[in-house]
Amino acid sequence: MAHQYIQKCLRYTKYAAGTVFVTSMTSAWYYRPLADTSTGTHDNYKHTTNNNTQASNQNQAPILSTDSIATPKINDRSSQFFWSSRDEVPILLSWARSISIGVTTLAIRLLMNTYGKYEIKDDVYYHEFLRVVLERDIDTTTDGEGSRKERQGLLTISNHRSLFDDPGIVSCLLPLPQAIQPKYNRWGICSQEYCFNDALPGIIKGYLGAGQVLPICRGKGINQQLLKDFSSCLACGEWCHLFPEGGVWQWNELGGRRELPKNAIIGASSDFGKVSTTSDNDDDRIRIIPATTQQRALPVNPSKGKLKWGTGKLIAHAPIIPKVIPFAHVGMEKLLPQDEITGKTRLRDNLLRSMLPSILGGQEEDKLRVKVQFGQEIMFDDLIQEHEQKYGKLWKYGPNEEEKWISSYEERILYNKIVQRIEDRLDILTKQVCQDEKD
Repeated sequence: MAHQYIQKCLRYTKYAAGTVFVTSMTSAWYYRPLADTSTGTHDNYKHTTNNNTQASNQNQAPILSTDSIATPKINDRSSQFFWSSRDEVPILLSWARSISIGVTTLAIRLLMNTYGKYEIKDDVYYHEFLRVVLERDIDTTTDGEGSRKERQGLLTISNHRSLFDDPGIVSCLLPLPQAIQPKYNRWGICSQEYCFNDALPGIIKGYLGAGQVLPICRGKGINQQLLKDFSSCLACGEWCHLFPEGGVWQWNELGGRRELPKNAIIGASSDFGKVSTTSDNDDDRIRIIPATTQQRALPVNPSKGKLKWGTGKLIAHAPIIPKVIPFAHVGMEKLLPQDEITGKTRLRDNLLRSMLPSILGGQEEDKLRVKVQFGQEIMFDDLIQEHEQKYGKLWKYGPNEEEKWISSYEERILYNKIVQRIEDRLDILTKQVCQDEKD
């Protein structure tokens, strides 16, 4: 009798678990992040002139026009804030997040810690990162008057060595009990051409979205709607993570943008071997492929620096300036090596042997070894204060209200200064962790 009762309980449990999984994934599919399908750039702006002022005068701030800015074809559902405000998340979507983050984290940690070696430098900077992440819920308490305290966001930034850095690296940063809980996990962005393209089934996009990943559109600039959507996460006091290089660079230093020679254009790894011409004349132009030896030989862009300015925009206009903590890592390039000629990445040829060297007779050096090192928090109060003293208060984005989003000329200068400070610190960290790996 007891045996039959146990069997019946197990059967009902199985049905209940299956129902929860199906309904949760259906909710994740419905609330999946939507890519920006508009055409053109969201980063256009123009100067206005009068009889006494030339448009090229650098002292004249540009007046931004929205006439040429295409409106993203994103429906009202995608602008609702249960992506970033945990108080408003539908229960089924909350379950989907727990499933997506829990399953992915367990699988990644099994790979990274069983078949390879994952090491985080255990120093004061790493413990400060853990303190900030794990004690974030204290900011939600109320004061004596019953008003809710505002939460300060956390923005982590790192070098980008493979397409598997997130979740490969990020899933292993927290202790396991917290790493499988959505409330402690990061919000990230992924290029929509890889993670949210039309060829992928909606359920895959839903699973990624439930894993707290949002799309970003390459080439649309810092004024695009998708970056604004991501900013709402930081405004709500969440942990957000960025790869500010904007691409994969498997060098022992930061990669990022380079100054192109005259008559050259930046290409992509998929463009290797193609020939392009200018729209103004039919002269062939040199195509520079990112992440290749050819690209590395170019000098760093002196006016823009290596890193993307969207990072600076997120920091400058946050309602509360977020804590910004850098970390650098090395080792993921062994899993997805990059061709120095074409810039393409691929799975290593001896992947299985590198994962199980002792069983298949591989060498110990074939195993995946990953090292992570955190740096000191980066502060920007002086840069923001200097800007506001000269140009007035910066506008602030928020999770629940409309705000200005198009950046002015002066604000872009501030973004450049913020990102330059990040670049200096992150470049030092990257070189250090790569050198430690060699030693």
